[in-house]
Amino acid sequence: MNILIISRGNGFGHAKRDLLVARALTGLNHEVTIASYSSGYQYLRRVYSGNLIDLELPAAGGSADRVLKLLNVIRATQPDGIVVDEEVLVLPIARSMGIPTCFITNWMEDEKETLGFLQMADRIAIVDVQAHWMFPMPESLQARIRFVGPVVEVPEAAADKEKKIIITSGSPTIADVPFFMKAIAALKGEQEYVKLVYSGTLTKSLQRLEDESTHCIADPSSFMEEVSSSSLVVCRGGHTTLWELASLGIPAIAVPRREEVNPYNIVYAKQMGERGYVRWLQEADMDTDVLASYARGILGGQDKLQSYDDDGSSVDHLVACVLDSLSLRREENPLCS
Repeated sequence: MNILIISRGNGFGHAKRDLLVARALTGLNHEVTIASYSSGYQYLRRVYSGNLIDLELPAAGGSADRVLKLLNVIRATQPDGIVVDEEVLVLPIARSMGIPTCFITNWMEDEKETLGFLQMADRIAIVDVQAHWMFPMPESLQARIRFVGPVVEVPEAAADKEKKIIITSGSPTIADVPFFMKAIAALKGEQEYVKLVYSGTLTKSLQRLEDESTHCIADPSSFMEEVSSSSLVVCRGGHTTLWELASLGIPAIAVPRREEVNPYNIVYAKQMGERGYVRWLQEADMDTDVLASYARGILGGQDKLQSYDDDGSSVDHLVACVLDSLSLRREENPLCS
């Protein structure tokens, strides 16, 4: 089949899992094209050698331009099916064109408008586990939903942890400056640990906080390599990052963005906290003494966190869900063949 993957461009998490799906589908002899934008596209253009389209969209913005760009890419690629990673506007377009869809997500809502979009998906694949799932499970969608497990690709964990702490914010924005400043201040006392601050476009403004053990890094490409041997990660609680850390068995403290900035990250952190994989606190409660206390407990071994045993099967489960959703519509409507 000719399969189009439309990957949400906010951050790297969507791009990382969509890359795994694309490679698996290509390995099954399907023709795959990925369309993305913003930081997601910038990540994919470095690591994906297949067909890749830049939608040239901002990370956030109005619907009108998005609808036109999405419609144009679907018309240009003429796919047999579409994998939709959290770009809900694709769903009514695909439905109107008779193209089957599999919607990939790590959240769920019961808000009326969102439900209207999601009911147009043939299948909804949740890249998480059902235990301690804290998002609503709308009754009208339950027959379409499949929990496939976290879709992550992580390097082998280092045999020995180094005295190294990573501070990261995924795709940093100006709203993350207080997070970085408080995290750096809280960890100043851990002088025997090297602190690596993955600060992206904020690096220049944060370099004044550097010292012999604290270094700001603009390029995210070495992030996973450094994380695999680190002793602790302080992060913003992005879904993919939290599952990567749990799979590596790296202890983490999550400080999710405020609800008005990102309402989902708080739920991700709560879920992973309930599962025993991370410690977390609200940004409003991010006191340097509290954060320093959390870090001391983890680094000193008094606070032991769980790790996730990732057997790599989640990608297979997700690909099976994708292929099931694309074949389902063909059975219901032969004109889609």
